[in-house]
Amino acid sequence: MTKEVQDARLDRAFTPKHYDLAYQTIDLVRHTFQGTVQIHLEPNNHAGKQHKPGKSITLHALELNLLSATLVKQGKEKDAGTSISSKAVEFRYVKASQTCEIVFENDIVSSSPTMESSSKEEGYEYCLTIDFMGILNNDMRGLYRSMYKGLDGTMRTMATTQFEATDARRAFPCFDEPALKATFSLQVTMPRGLECISNTPIVSQHTYTTTNNSNDGPALLVTTTTFGKTPLMSTYLLALVIGEFDVITTTSETTKIQTSVYTVPGKAHQGQFCLDVATKCLDLYAQLFDVPYPLTKSDLLAIPDFAAGAMENWGCVTYREAKILVKEGSTSETMKRGIARTVCHELAHQWFGNLVTMDFWTQLWLNEGFARFMEFVGIDTLFPEWDAWTEFVQSVYGLALSLDSMKSSHPIEVEVRHPDEISEIFDAISYAKGASVIRMLSTYIGFETFLEGMKIYLKRHAYGNAVTEDLWAALEEASGAPVAALARPWTSQTGFPILKLPTSGGVIEAPRFLASGPLSGIHDETEQGVWPTPVTALVEGEEGVQGPWVVNGPAGDESAALLEKINEWSLAGKWFKLNASQTGFFRVSYTPKQWEKLKGCISPSGPLSATDRLGLISDSFAAGRAGYTSIVDSLKLVQDFGSHDTAEYAVWQELSENLSNLSSLYRSESFYGSFQKYLRSVYTNQLTKLGWEAATGESQRTGTLRGTVIQMLCVAGHSDVCKEAFSRFKLFVESPEQNPIPGDLRSIVYRAAMRQDEAYVFDKLKELYEASSFPEEQRNCLTVMASVKDMKRHAEMIDYVLFSGKVRLQDVAFPLNALASTTDMGGKTCWNLMRDDFDRLSQKFEGGPVWGALVGLSCRGLCTHEDAVEVEKFYNDPAHPCGSATRRLMQGLEAVRTKADRLERDRAGVAAFLAAGFA
Repeated sequence: MTKEVQDARLDRAFTPKHYDLAYQTIDLVRHTFQGTVQIHLEPNNHAGKQHKPGKSITLHALELNLLSATLVKQGKEKDAGTSISSKAVEFRYVKASQTCEIVFENDIVSSSPTMESSSKEEGYEYCLTIDFMGILNNDMRGLYRSMYKGLDGTMRTMATTQFEATDARRAFPCFDEPALKATFSLQVTMPRGLECISNTPIVSQHTYTTTNNSNDGPALLVTTTTFGKTPLMSTYLLALVIGEFDVITTTSETTKIQTSVYTVPGKAHQGQFCLDVATKCLDLYAQLFDVPYPLTKSDLLAIPDFAAGAMENWGCVTYREAKILVKEGSTSETMKRGIARTVCHELAHQWFGNLVTMDFWTQLWLNEGFARFMEFVGIDTLFPEWDAWTEFVQSVYGLALSLDSMKSSHPIEVEVRHPDEISEIFDAISYAKGASVIRMLSTYIGFETFLEGMKIYLKRHAYGNAVTEDLWAALEEASGAPVAALARPWTSQTGFPILKLPTSGGVIEAPRFLASGPLSGIHDETEQGVWPTPVTALVEGEEGVQGPWVVNGPAGDESAALLEKINEWSLAGKWFKLNASQTGFFRVSYTPKQWEKLKGCISPSGPLSATDRLGLISDSFAAGRAGYTSIVDSLKLVQDFGSHDTAEYAVWQELSENLSNLSSLYRSESFYGSFQKYLRSVYTNQLTKLGWEAATGESQRTGTLRGTVIQMLCVAGHSDVCKEAFSRFKLFVESPEQNPIPGDLRSIVYRAAMRQDEAYVFDKLKELYEASSFPEEQRNCLTVMASVKDMKRHAEMIDYVLFSGKVRLQDVAFPLNALASTTDMGGKTCWNLMRDDFDRLSQKFEGGPVWGALVGLSCRGLCTHEDAVEVEKFYNDPAHPCGSATRRLMQGLEAVRTKADRLERDRAGVAAFLAAGFA
C-alpha cells in the first residue's frame, strides 16, 4: 500500500504574469480541442542557481500534445523594439510529475549580451507561445465533455471545465500551482448557435465562415468569443463552458452585481431558489467582509456530469445539477437546505480561496474550512428559522469528530508534494474539522472580533497568497489574544481529546480520543497529542455560559480550576454539561453519577437546547462504541425517547445515526431480533404522533423527521410500516400525479417497499431511474436498487452501475455505498468485485474522481479481522496499486478492524441487556 511519492512542484525559474489563451477548435463531435497559449513570463533571477532560466522551460502539461513552441525575449522601456527568439526542438514529457520540459535551440536568456546583471534583465520581458491539442475527455476533469438529453429526446454534448486541484494542465500548458497567479485573456471559437460562458463578461463576438477540420467538407459558421481580462488569480480558477443554455438573471439593488443561473434547456425555472439565495448571499458577504465582490457578474451553471458538488471558479461557479436545481414536490427539505449551503459555500470562496488563495495545497483548509464555516453564517442569516448551527453540530462537526477519531486521520495542515496526495486531503478533515476549529476560535475570541480579523486577513492578502500563520497574525491583531499558540496544535496535530472526568480525588485527563478505544501499554507517540482546549459549561441554576477554562492552554493549564468548579457543582447536587453548544472540538466522558443527573436534561422539556442534547447523545454513543464506557449505558440513556411528547429533527437524526450504526454491526447476531424490538419501542410512538401525512402548518423539518422515523421502523422490521410503504409505492408508480410521495419520504418509501417485494420494486425503480431526468430522483432510485438482498441482483446491480453506460460516473459511488452497507453479503460482494476484477476496474477508473470511493468501499462492508488481513495482503501486492486511494484504503481497513473489535467486546453485554427487557 505504501508508495514512494515524487515531489512534483515546479522550480521557479520563471513566473507567469499573463496568459493569452485561444481555442481555435473545441470539437463536440470528435471530442478534441486545439489552441494556442501565449504566456508572458518574468525570470526569477533571485532563485537558487539550479533554478535559473536556461535553455529549457518546464511547465505543467498532462494528456496534451504540444505541437510547437517559441520563446521570445523582448526589450521594454529604453530597449523597446529589440527582440530575439528561439524555437523548441524537443518536448520532454514526464508523466510522474505531469510536466513537460520544453527544450529550445538557443539559450536566449543566459546568452543575451544584456545579461551581465539581473538589474539589466529587468529591461526585458518574455513570451512563451505554445500550440497544443488535446482530448475532450469524459473523466470530469480538465476540459471535458458532458452529455444530456435535449428537449427533443436526442443526446447533446457540452464542453466544460474542472481544474481544481491540478487539472488546468489537462486543458492548456501552464504553471499550474496556486501561488503562480496571473491574469487571463480567453478567446474561444465554436460552432454558431452555441454559447460560451467564462469568468468574465464577453467583450466581443465575431461570426464567420470557415472550413471544417478535415478540409474536405462543407463550410461551417463559427463564432469567436473574446472575454474580458480576469483579475490576478490561480490557474485552477479559470473556467469555460460551451453548450446550449436557458438562463434566469437578476441584479442586486445593493451591489448592482448581476447574478445568473444557467441550465440545460428546459430547466431554468428549477434554478430560481438558487438564484434567490445567491443574490442575497453575495450582498451579505460583501457587507460582512467589508471587501466588495471584485467582478461585475456572478454566474452559476448546472452541469449534468460533475465530479464534486460544485466548483468556485471566479465569477463562473459550476455545480452538479443536484446541488442547484429545485423541483417543487420532488426535492426533499434536506436537499433544498443542502443546495442553499452549497451556494453559500461557493460564494464564500470568491473571497476565501479566490481573492486570497492558499500558498500551496498544504494549506487547503484555509480555503475549504473557511468556506464551510461561512456557508453556515450565510444560511443562518438568510434562513434564521433553519437553526443552522444545530445542523452544523449534527452533520459537519459530527462528521469531523468521526473521521478524526481514526488512527488513519491526518492533520488539518498536511504537507503534500504530488497530485495523488492532494486529492486525498479533499476530505472531512480539511472541510469539516477545519470549519469546526474556526468555529471554536470564533467563539473563544468573539464572533465580531473574529470578523475584524477576517477583514484584516482579506485586505492584507488580496489578490495574493497566504499561509496559516498569516491567519493567526490577523486574528491576534484583531483580538489581542494568543491565537497562534492556541490554534497551532489544532492544525498541526492529528486528532482531538476526550475530557475524562474523575470519579473522586483524581485529575481531569485529556488523552486523544480514538474510535478503536483507549490506548494502553506501549504505543506510538504520534497517536497521542496535547491540544489547548477551551472548555465552557452550562450549570443548573447558573445564568448563561460559564468559562472558558483552557485545558492545556498556552498560558497555563486551567484544568485544576475547572475541576474545582466541577466538584463545587457536584457537592451542590447540580447537573452540569460541558462544551456549551458543542463549540469546542472535543468529547466528554462523565462519571456515572454525572450521567444520572444529565439523563433528566435530555428530554425536550428539559433545560438544554437541542444542540446540547444531541451533543450529549453523540458523546455517549461515541464513548460507548469506542469502549471508554459501556455501549449498554448509551442504549439505556435513550431508552425512554419513545415516550417524549415532542421531537426535534436534529436530536432524532443524531439518535438514529447512532442506532443505525449499531444495527449494521449487530444484524448477523443471534440477538438482532431483540435489538429490532428495542428500536420499535423507541420509534413506534413517534410515528403514531407524526402520522404518514403532513399536518397543516407543520414545520419544514417535521417532514424530514417523519422520514427518519419511518426509515428506522423499517430497519426495526415493523411489518405494518413496510406494508404501508409498499401500498403507497404501488399507487405512486401506477399514477405519480394522483398519488405523489413527498420528497422527504420518497427514498424512505422506496426502501421500505423493497422489503415487501424486492423483485417488483427493483424493476419499477429501474424504470423510474431510466425515465427520470431529475438528479435527486435518479439518486434515490439507484441507492435503493443497490440495497437488494438477493445475491443474483448484486451482480446485476454492479454491472448496471459500472459498465452499462446508463449511470453517470458522478453517481456510481452512491449505489455502491448502499450495496456495501445494507447487508454483510453486500459488503462481501463489493470486495469480491475489486479482488476478482481489479485490472478492469483500475483501467477504467484509476486516478479518476471515483477511484478513492471504489477502493474504500471495496472493504468498508467487511467485518472481521480475517477480512482485513486478506484485503491488506491483496493491496500490498505491487500488481494491485491503489495510488491516490491509499488513504481511503487505510481508513477502510481501520474501520473493519474497529468493527470486529467492538463486536467482540460488546456482544455479551448487549445480548444480556436485550434479553432482560426485549426478548
